[in-house]
Amino acid sequence: MSGEEVVYQSPLLYRVLREASGALVIEVVVGGIAMDAVRVRLTEREAEDFARDGHAFSDKLARAIMAQPFFGGRAYEPPTR
Repeated sequence: MSGEEVVYQSPLLYRVLREASGALVIEVVVGGIAMDAVRVRLTEREAEDFARDGHAFSDKLARAIMAQPFFGGRAYEPPTR
């Protein structure tokens, strides 16, 4: 998708993106038989944690999203490419 930069691509089936606005988004593959991707826009605090701890933080966040794909109502589907 134009206007996005891949900041980190993980072998755990997620990636961290920077939107054109500068906001960070984590896109995670979720599901079992039927797999899909969901996105969660990082809060300011989460972005700071990612800047400080890198993929150790994003791995933990991705696992939390995989366990609860709606992620407290924060998850949304990526736009169609």
